[in-house]
Amino acid sequence: MAEIVGQWTTLAEAEKLTQSVLMQGIVETVIEEGEILPMMPVKQLSGKSLLYNRENSFNAEDGADFYDIGEQIPWVGDQAGTQVEASLKRIARQSALDNFIALTYNNINDYRAIKAQDVAKKVTRFAEHMTLYGDTTFGGVKQFDGLHALSAEFESSTAVASIVGDEVNIDNGNAVVALSTLRFMLDSVKADKKGRDQVVILMPKIIGRRFDAAYQEAGFVRSNVTIDMANLNIGAKEIGGRIMFFDGVPIIRSTYLQAEQANTGDGSDARALYSSGTRNYSIFILRFGALEDGGLEMLFGDPAAQPNQFLPFARTPFDKLENYDAGGERLVSYMAPALGAGYSLARLWDVVDGAITP
Repeated sequence: MAEIVGQWTTLAEAEKLTQSVLMQGIVETVIEEGEILPMMPVKQLSGKSLLYNRENSFNAEDGADFYDIGEQIPWVGDQAGTQVEASLKRIARQSALDNFIALTYNNINDYRAIKAQDVAKKVTRFAEHMTLYGDTTFGGVKQFDGLHALSAEFESSTAVASIVGDEVNIDNGNAVVALSTLRFMLDSVKADKKGRDQVVILMPKIIGRRFDAAYQEAGFVRSNVTIDMANLNIGAKEIGGRIMFFDGVPIIRSTYLQAEQANTGDGSDARALYSSGTRNYSIFILRFGALEDGGLEMLFGDPAAQPNQFLPFARTPFDKLENYDAGGERLVSYMAPALGAGYSLARLWDVVDGAITP
């Protein structure tokens, strides 16, 4: 039976005399969690890099000595430090706005505003990613060192079965995470000495779900293990919602921490994203704070150079582009993470997905 569509022979013919309704704006589908840039303290630089000196470690028994009555006390000169340089690197993106689109289309959307938002989102997501995975040595000199590289440069890795002191770069050996290892790492970052108010545990969401399961299912009887989960608890965020704590330290679940390739990022190559084999993951314990206090912070230059106005990300709109019938949008930042003392960054890498253990 033929379809009745009024005076037109087909629906396609009827649709020629109507049009769709365009909704204003862009529906967001790329949604991330666990950004650390908003949590990091900021230091503004007027130069291209920052030099600072780290105290070298020494044994307590070598700090002084006992002397008898009349015994000569020798003069000593053994103070030494390690000079560190954190260099600003430029992150930028620019996108053209075609005049043909802007001037001939009757568009309910603000073309420039949509472009500016897109550029800003891509730049900030890139900055978050590189704050984790940037590597000057193995990724290229245009990059800054992210958390993986800063950890590997400060200290050679130690197998989790061999940790005994204050190690902060720990190879988990392709095993599930143990709470005892996190306790060790909290001690290594001097959480009690320096205060826990600026300490966070950063982990990928897939591992975070294992912590949820351990807390939420703690009342179930499991034949293979008995665990007291008293040190895991859930509280409220400042803006609502829930957040888990381990031993009083908030656990930040990050979508920027991705599945990684096993046995990479240990001083001979950059920490690589997953490509084959078993998916591995990393967990960080971070102590934010001023470099002078040994903390982890973000260095910024000022690409806008506006008097009395510091802009870590500088937007530059262009009305006309040479040799193009277009305008443009550019966003630039000069930035680099800087680690004051090595104990402010602890890394546990080559963690596999599985039920957490004591």
